[in-house]
Amino acid sequence: MGFTDNTTGKFEWGTPHNQIYFDVKNDKGEVATWAVEMSNITNMQMRGIYLSTFKPGDLVSVKINPLRDGRLGGNYTSVTAADGKTYQ
Repeated sequence: MGFTDNTTGKFEWGTPHNQIYFDVKNDKGEVATWAVEMSNITNMQMRGIYLSTFKPGDLVSVKINPLRDGRLGGNYTSVTAADGKTYQ
């Protein structure tokens, strides 16, 4: 499942896992916030992701494995920043 050109709400850097929140507009223009779990700090740093990588208001494209229960969230498989750099 993928989302393109979404606004980052916040990026939480911590243990056990990092979280990125982003806003998605539906066809009616309504905004829903999705919560996506990332890996731990060490794994993120090995992939080039740091606390300063994503800031509120940044545009991101996110690919996730969605939650099975239908809540707005999942585990990330990749995130592409506004500058075009993709993190996996």
